[in-house]
Amino acid sequence: MLKIQKLPVGELEANCFLVSDEENNAVIIDPGAEPDYILSEIESLGIKPLAILLTHAHFDHFGAAAEVIEKYQIPLYVHTLDRPMVTSAEYSLAVQLGFGAMYRRPDENFIRTFEDNETLKFSEELEFLVIHTPGHSPGSSCFRHGEILFSGDTLFRDGVGRVDFQGGNIHDMRKSLARLGALEGDCKVYTGHYAETTLEHERRCGPYLIPRKL
Repeated sequence: MLKIQKLPVGELEANCFLVSDEENNAVIIDPGAEPDYILSEIESLGIKPLAILLTHAHFDHFGAAAEVIEKYQIPLYVHTLDRPMVTSAEYSLAVQLGFGAMYRRPDENFIRTFEDNETLKFSEELEFLVIHTPGHSPGSSCFRHGEILFSGDTLFRDGVGRVDFQGGNIHDMRKSLARLGALEGDCKVYTGHYAETTLEHERRCGPYLIPRKL
């Protein structure tokens, strides 16, 4: 059973997740800011980071990645379509969000890409299915492990991510939300900001997994 530690970081309180298995192997999802805090939590938990996974490449979700890579020499995984954003202070919105002076380019030697429906496996337990959900950004993706879903800024509790940033697209977002709503079974959803939700809650009570209400 995976252990999940949520760390809201930065002025925008993006959720960074430390996800570890029974052997204390771990992946870091969306290390958005406060690298010293993230690194201290990793040390405190006694976990061994194997990779960084980005749900998308807006700066508030990878702002601490350069320092984490420098410390642990681990790869960073991002969807192919968001790959150019990681190495651009402008395209990643660091400048537009007022964080241009804080931008640090992650070492390109450690950047890896993934595609839709790819399985990312780092240990027997740390295995995630990539679900490409563009709309908030071209390469926005969710990571599913059994009945757990990391949704980034595609789906929030009773809300969705913005589509008015560069690379956003409301038509893609509609399709992505329909895809999430059609997933088999229920999932606990760990979102990119705010509190957790479930797919079942969003299907029954949320206004966005029903296409006609978007």
